[in-house]
Amino acid sequence: MNQLSEKLHLVANSRRRFLKQAIGASTVIAVPNIITGPLFGVAAPSNRINVALIGCGNIGNYHRSNLARIPEARVIAVADAYRSKREKFAAELNDQYKETSLVKAYGDFREILARPDIDAVFIGAHDNWHTPMAIAAMKAGKDVYCQKPLALDFSLTKLLRKTALETKRVFQFGTQFRSSARYRQMIRFVRNGYIGKLEKMYVWSRGVKWDVANYHGKPYGSTQEIPVPEDLDYDAWMGPSEMVPYTADRCTNWGGYHCPETSLGFIAGCAIHELGLAQWGNKSDHTSPLRYEGAGSVPQEGIFRTLETWDVNCDYENGVKMRLMDVYKAEQVFAAMPEFGGKYNKLTYDGVIFMGTEGWITDANGFGAHDREIWRTKFKDDDEDFAPSTEHVRNFIECVQSRKETMCPVEMAIRADTIAHLANAAAIVKRPITWDPVKEEIVGDPEAAKMLTRPSREKWRVWQA
Repeated sequence: MNQLSEKLHLVANSRRRFLKQAIGASTVIAVPNIITGPLFGVAAPSNRINVALIGCGNIGNYHRSNLARIPEARVIAVADAYRSKREKFAAELNDQYKETSLVKAYGDFREILARPDIDAVFIGAHDNWHTPMAIAAMKAGKDVYCQKPLALDFSLTKLLRKTALETKRVFQFGTQFRSSARYRQMIRFVRNGYIGKLEKMYVWSRGVKWDVANYHGKPYGSTQEIPVPEDLDYDAWMGPSEMVPYTADRCTNWGGYHCPETSLGFIAGCAIHELGLAQWGNKSDHTSPLRYEGAGSVPQEGIFRTLETWDVNCDYENGVKMRLMDVYKAEQVFAAMPEFGGKYNKLTYDGVIFMGTEGWITDANGFGAHDREIWRTKFKDDDEDFAPSTEHVRNFIECVQSRKETMCPVEMAIRADTIAHLANAAAIVKRPITWDPVKEEIVGDPEAAKMLTRPSREKWRVWQA
């Protein structure tokens, strides 16, 4: 075991416990870079949640901007494989806090996990890193806000669940729709029978074709190897994934989203938001569909070789059907459905439609329903409601403080992510796949089962630390 791994195993008392003990013993502690602002109340040093941001790109900006509105939380460390990104983030945060060296920048996120003064981490690295970092962070005693999608190597999800249960760490999955008022209202209508008995759900998302104008190499990413920028630790960026040549499209947002070495593509990265809503509306956060059948296509040129098209039918044990499609297929399907009256012949981004025996409701194109007046309906006193959550990052911080379950706990994350993996496999092998949601394994199809696991490089198997 190396020195850094030993540090991870030695992380013991949290910063808050340390301060409480020290104050009780009348110990004077010189920490001028941490104790700033109010000394009492929710933002007092003994109550403040010290957090770290892993990933300083677009998702990191989302985390940072929401944390800026939560005085009881403070960012004290950032990490990114790009030196310029992490240093810029740290400098901007220090300016925000009016400090000179409060926020430290790291090239190796494991140095953050080794710090006993950090309570929680926000994982905003690319898809291949989400589950490995989450497991390592919980083992190091950190609460985790993990961005979506959940896993590239699905075999790690059982270890993720086991680690969360054993360490009793707070876990929030970054499908933030569950903390948004309009989405919550829609799901309440579905679960309380305002569209009748739920029968079918349509879910769709963008694919690799959606952002083709942003790619350096047309149509699907440059394959020409070029030198790695001095600013980038490419080895760390690839992490557990197998090493492949660096190209101009590799370490971009799109490279992280669409290269099969690091991602399942938008069937996981974008559809996961809508799948999470479908699971919620169907009251199936504890399970996943039992059967998947459909087809799809993968690009044959470029480095972006995740699904280009897909259309997969999924069957739940409770009889509800779900059809998971790419956005262009969804437009074709809805154009032929008279109940929509041409409203969804052109779709923006991703969405879900819930079909019941008495009507339908959707988040598509600004939210809609069979009758617009449904949105004015007042819920009855005995209607099912959800735990309050006005914003997803705030919900996480509140749960770190209270030790309650978040809006999107680990079980919800695993079950929704399961659907993306199995639909991806079904679209590629083009034959029915049967899933055992209890054993969490594919039944009778070894070829499809192999698609759920990925090889990993020994150096970056951080979940084994």
